[in-house]
Amino acid sequence: MAHSLSFLLSSEAASARMIERKPAFVVHAEVAPNSDAPMVELDADSRDHARYLAQSFLVHGRAVSAARRTVYADGTLGEPDIFDLSDFEDDLTEETQSNLNRVMSQYGLAF
Repeated sequence: MAHSLSFLLSSEAASARMIERKPAFVVHAEVAPNSDAPMVELDADSRDHARYLAQSFLVHGRAVSAARRTVYADGTLGEPDIFDLSDFEDDLTEETQSNLNRVMSQYGLAF
């Protein structure tokens, strides 16, 4: 369910977060930037898992930006690490080149 960022940072959301889910990290993905509820909150077990979720939402076009935040014991959130697609362009380039090399070698093509 999408929410506003102000709601996701509220004490109400902090309480619900810990009663219902108890995540170590959350990712706030901006999926509908021109609406009253542009953000979705995704739970993550680790810092790397949160980065992967942010990357997945950005690379597959489901979000225009994403923020990874630590969740404290009371459900409040730490300062965000903010990502957009440019943060993952090098990874995408390497992955694309690797896939191209693999496919070309399957057909015996040299490059």
